[in-house]
Parts: sequence; C-alpha cells; structure tokens
Amino acid sequence: MINRLKHFLSINWYKTLLINFKAFAFKEASLLPIIIYRGFKMMQFNGKIILNTKAKFGLIGFGQPYEIFKRKRNCGEAVINGLLEINGKVQFGLDTKLYIKENAVLKLGHINSFASRTEIICFKNISIGNWVQFGNDCLVTDTNFHELKDLSTQTKLPMNKDIAIGSYNFIGARSTIKGNAKTPDNCLVGTNSLLNKDYSSFGENIILGGIPAKLVKENIVRDWQSEKENLENYLTIKL
Repeated sequence: MINRLKHFLSINWYKTLLINFKAFAFKEASLLPIIIYRGFKMMQFNGKIILNTKAKFGLIGFGQPYEIFKRKRNCGEAVINGLLEINGKVQFGLDTKLYIKENAVLKLGHINSFASRTEIICFKNISIGNWVQFGNDCLVTDTNFHELKDLSTQTKLPMNKDIAIGSYNFIGARSTIKGNAKTPDNCLVGTNSLLNKDYSSFGENIILGGIPAKLVKENIVRDWQSEKENLENYLTIKL
C-alpha cells in the first residue's frame, strides 16, 4: 500500500492532464495514455502524437522509474515539435531526453524502453521496432547538427540521415547510434558501441560491437519469448 501511494505521488498529475488533453481528443485523453513523472519537463509540444494502438492508461511513461536505481537528477526533458508515432508501450526512464524537430518523424514500437540518461534526437526520421531496449547513457541521433562539405567536389553532404532499428534488439549501455544505421531483427549490440551504417546484410541472430561496430558473433539471440510476460508486466504503469 505504501509503495502504491509513493508511486501515485511520484506522478506529476497536472502535467499529465495537460499533455494528454493537448495531444488527444477527449475520449483518448481521459484514459491518460501519457504519464509524466515528477522531475521530467515537457519543454515544448507543438507537434503531434499519434497512437497506432488502443489508448489506455500509462501507455507512454516520461521519466518512468522502472530501473534498479531510483534516484534522479530531475533533468529529463522532451521537445516534441514533429511527429511522435506510438505503436505500443513506451518507457522513457529517469533523466532521459527526447528532441523531435519540426517535420521530423520518430516511430516507436511496442515495448520500447530507454534507460537512464539516454538521449533521442530526431531531425529527420528514426524508426524503432517492437521489443527494443536501450541501456543507460545511449545516444540516438539522425543528425550531424552541422553541414559538412566535400572540398574535392564542392558539394554539401547530407546533414540528416535515417535510422532504422529492427525488432527484438537490445542496445548496450553507452552506445551511440548515428544516421544511416540500420539493424536487423534479433540483434544485440555490445556496450560502448558506435553504429553508423547498414548492418542488415549480416542477417538475424547476431551480436554487433565496437567503434565502429562490426559483427562479433552469429547464431545467438536473447530469449525474448521466456521474458515477454514478465517484461511487459514490469514495464506497465500501475496504480
């Protein structure tokens, strides 16, 4: 009972009500599919959130304390000026940061979780499949922030490039995913890795790792099927 009360009080109900009724029609908003925890700030919301799944309480958690460690720095924040497309339950952990630029699209799948201090910066197009977990301190960005120029041809290089993460992926802590990165389904990424190209030619059931990432091992997979029920229950927001 005490834990349930603590959880109830950890939610910023004013901001939760505000974002839901700004993002959705009354029927969907009244179910409170978005939960904002205390210490997390919605800095800007001039974009759009689309639910491609049935609206229900706690579908998306911002600043959700789902990890082993519960203390936070109260520095989590989101700017949503583009399109956030939700296809299932999504959890942004403690002190995570989200930035979606105007006209950019971020597509998230079912059971996407982003651990403490992970940053997602979307200037163009980022797509993440179902059952994808990110360890703490990861960076996912589809932009270089500044234009680069090839002096030999006097041409400007693309500043923003698509990212596509397959389903059943686990991204190890402190990994960086840059534009052009594409992973297959059933892919594990080792800690402290840099993904910056298309790895789908390696096929499924692989481990990637290194800077930049390369194929580390084949014919290996996380046993998602044995974890699914517990994982979904663990990441579900309950009062």
